[in-house]
Amino acid sequence: MNLNFSPSFFSYFRLVGLWLLCLPALADDGRLPDNFAELSDDVQAVILEYAFFSEKANQVWGQDFEEASAHAMVKYLDDYHTRVHIDFAAGRIRVESERSKTPLTAIKQALVATLLTPADPSAVDLYTAADMGITGKPFLAGQVLDQDGKSIEYPWRAERFAQYLIDHKVRHKGARYWVDVAMVRSHKQRSAAGYRPLVERAATRYKLSPSLILAVIETESSFNPFAVSHAGAYGLMQVMQNTAGRDVYQRIYGRDDRPTRSYLLNPANNIDAGSAYLSILRDVYLRDIQGWQKREYCIIAAYNGGAGNLFKAFHSDRKKAVQRINAMSAEEVYRTIVHKHPKAESRRYLEKVTAFKKHWF
Repeated sequence: MNLNFSPSFFSYFRLVGLWLLCLPALADDGRLPDNFAELSDDVQAVILEYAFFSEKANQVWGQDFEEASAHAMVKYLDDYHTRVHIDFAAGRIRVESERSKTPLTAIKQALVATLLTPADPSAVDLYTAADMGITGKPFLAGQVLDQDGKSIEYPWRAERFAQYLIDHKVRHKGARYWVDVAMVRSHKQRSAAGYRPLVERAATRYKLSPSLILAVIETESSFNPFAVSHAGAYGLMQVMQNTAGRDVYQRIYGRDDRPTRSYLLNPANNIDAGSAYLSILRDVYLRDIQGWQKREYCIIAAYNGGAGNLFKAFHSDRKKAVQRINAMSAEEVYRTIVHKHPKAESRRYLEKVTAFKKHWF
């Protein structure tokens, strides 16, 4: 038998599959959660992201297609022919155009929009080529300085700086044009200052050190308020919806559902939820570990790799693992995690967070 299916058939099948994959998160014990409508919006966002966005952007950029990540904001404009890439870890911004009909105009408009983008992820749709909202104080204010060394907070200064970049910094190769803009060296500190009140509030509420929260944010997202990951983690502290997010909702907020993507991309919500999860690790999963420094090392590793994997670094039996940890010094616990944790990522994670923590005292 020779069966021929049209591309639209496979597109439809893919959408149905995505919907079915998301259903377990929407239904719990046969009941729909209270925020079912919001979670449905999440499903629609997933469909847009994987079924439409990637395909359209790929048509223009091919192998050079890029997506947003935990440490980078990637936004397409100009019907996907212009791209903004902000690397928060490296402190570098690139605005480039591929086969645009008016590349210089498109790059200038994208530069202005980027410089004026507010610290509100709800104003920026990363998975379409829609324009960015430009109301409110720009989140890059103080992190990027114009040709006169001034912070860019108003449209006239953004327009002026964008034109300067077009006149003096544009490069091109074939049909691709681009401009690179360096962020100030202290861009992470300047960004952190904007979130400090939220961090202080969460630290007080959950009895955590502000420096620990800030170190986790730096490690997870480099203070990228638009941080997303393929693993389903969102926001500054990269909170997972179905694991940490659900745990926080149930144990702290008293809700029998999970946070939505839009909820976790709100910086205030994200910092509170991420901090709440750190407290759950401390007070629930790792409560039997004695000594604040040993417990903090374990909390950090568990935030990345889970409490179960943390214990496996010491013993396959959880009770014996706790006994072994309690018999060790803090330095021995640290060395054991960075050398024997079953996940290499968690070994490096502990090293990074403890190093960054020293910056935030």
